[in-house]
Amino acid sequence: MSKGGKSIEAPALLDLIVRLGLARYISDLGEPEPPLALLLREGGEAARRAGLDRLEWPDQAASLLRAWEERAVGPLRRFAEFRALKPADLFLVGLAAACESRRAAALGVMTLQAPFVGARPSVHLALDLVQELFDGGPGDAMALASGPLVESGLIDLLGEDALPQRSLAIRLPLWRVLAGGPSAWPGARALSPAPASAAGVPESVLARAANAIEAGAAGGAVIRGPPGSGRGAVAAALAERLGRVAVEAPLSVLRDDRAFATACAAASWLPVLRVTPEIGDAAATGNVLPMAVLAGPHGSVRGEGLIEVRIAPPATSKRALLWDGTLGAHARDVAPDLLGGAALYPAAIVAVARAASLRADGESRPVTAADLREARLALAPDELSRLAHPVNRVVGADALVAGPALSADLANLIGRCRRRETVWSGLGPSLAASQTRGVRALFAGDSGAGKTMAAAYVATQLAAPLYRCDLAAVMNKYIGESEKNLGALFDHAEAADVVLLFDEADALFGRRSEGGETGERYANMLTNYLLTRLEAHNGIVILTSNSKARIDPAFWRRLDHVIDFPAPGYDERLALWRSHLGARAPAPSVLERLASYCDLYGGGIRNAVLAAAAAAPEGTPIGMEDLAPALHREYAKLRRPLPAALALAMRAAE
Repeated sequence: MSKGGKSIEAPALLDLIVRLGLARYISDLGEPEPPLALLLREGGEAARRAGLDRLEWPDQAASLLRAWEERAVGPLRRFAEFRALKPADLFLVGLAAACESRRAAALGVMTLQAPFVGARPSVHLALDLVQELFDGGPGDAMALASGPLVESGLIDLLGEDALPQRSLAIRLPLWRVLAGGPSAWPGARALSPAPASAAGVPESVLARAANAIEAGAAGGAVIRGPPGSGRGAVAAALAERLGRVAVEAPLSVLRDDRAFATACAAASWLPVLRVTPEIGDAAATGNVLPMAVLAGPHGSVRGEGLIEVRIAPPATSKRALLWDGTLGAHARDVAPDLLGGAALYPAAIVAVARAASLRADGESRPVTAADLREARLALAPDELSRLAHPVNRVVGADALVAGPALSADLANLIGRCRRRETVWSGLGPSLAASQTRGVRALFAGDSGAGKTMAAAYVATQLAAPLYRCDLAAVMNKYIGESEKNLGALFDHAEAADVVLLFDEADALFGRRSEGGETGERYANMLTNYLLTRLEAHNGIVILTSNSKARIDPAFWRRLDHVIDFPAPGYDERLALWRSHLGARAPAPSVLERLASYCDLYGGGIRNAVLAAAAAAPEGTPIGMEDLAPALHREYAKLRRPLPAALALAMRAAE
């Protein structure tokens, strides 16, 4: 082959070495059998195309090996340099690959090693070939078994017989990588590169991490953030800075598969591991360095020289640019506080904006808060739906009946939620030290007072999905599992920035006991965990309880708002009856008597109106005669007699 010239892909050059080497070996065997004659003819044609047909094998080999040193490129060449492979080692790699890819090579090997059965070369045949063709080789079967080809995971010695009778098999996933194939591995996936700013990490932070890894001062990076926050995008951006491809793989692959480690080194991959340690937990990593570890905000990650990179939603101004860039002309249709108040990560902003725009464009109208809320609800992670139920209820200001004090309290809570990231601006260093995006509120009042409806109203005003914690999915009889489920619930809720509702919060946030029983100690441990996670949560949490006294006092300091839901007065009850009965309301005098004498909460009024509507003729006004049986049942549920004045009003209506 001529000196200099264009570069050659290493696998093609290696295949040429194998073709010419087999032809040389077969030519010394006398009259070849048909499979061997085919290999001999293939070798002659390959030599003519390469301009080596006039040379004897030693000169052919020397020319091919010079070309390998001067012109071979690709992952296979890097692997050969990294492992310091000899010509004999290269030939064995090429031979094992040829038997998997070319029928002629497989049939030829079967013929050469007969009566040994198999289309892959035996160790005995492989050693005989390289000892005949090259000056230096593995030596014996023991040396081959402990050599770089087997140690790297590229070659497996298959079989249960003595080493000489075992077969050389190339590890196909690794060979595909070394042959310049795509960045793919069984059980793993390549991560698409993205700018670090797309996940809330400043470029300077990413640059420092990459420089530390390149200088050998760090073995990799732990990228911390909740699920769905774009940790994979940060890992891909880090890999791009390092001139690598980010490939996410399970821990079992990183820890146990030598071939994967070889692929990472040869193909310039940055292995990415996803772990989920909770508070008090520690997760171990594999031994492939450098690497990136995707972890949640909590827990410990054990690894060699790992540095931490924490991600957060972009600043409000950057999020506004993302909303404008994706919503386009629709951005002017949405109130700025709805967009700025959603502490979403960039990938979620783009997905929500696109879904909301498609919904509005399909109906030829502007984007509304309802579109944003529905898009956020549809794009919430499945894991969140496993642990909490979406409350798909839109409650506007006209549907929520509240007195002046309660309305003011809810307005203050909504304002705090909308400004939860900017409210710290200009305040003192003591507050800055405890800055958080989290807002925690307790709604306290009797059953039926409208606490859950008020939570839905808050979520509606924020254009945010509302999720109610599912205790059946969260609680687990095995110690530690409930905490893990709660941790996952908080993490997923934070990433999607949903409003998290703990209805009847007494079950989880109740007072701790001083008993020494195992069950009581476990309940206290769960409460202690909730105290920690509630304070660290960067989202909006609403607790509801029928009695504030049942909530553990330690939670009070961690609550930003405590809102009481008092019994409705005359004006509120009148508004409740009107709001529930709507167009089927009876005469104003009937409504006034109901508001004056019926002291039910909103939940009881709702039940009574529904029962009366089911009994009354459809489309007609619902009168006292229809409401009377339903009100009797509602008071019976409460184990209370009808108020005397209400009973008189009912008899008068009859």
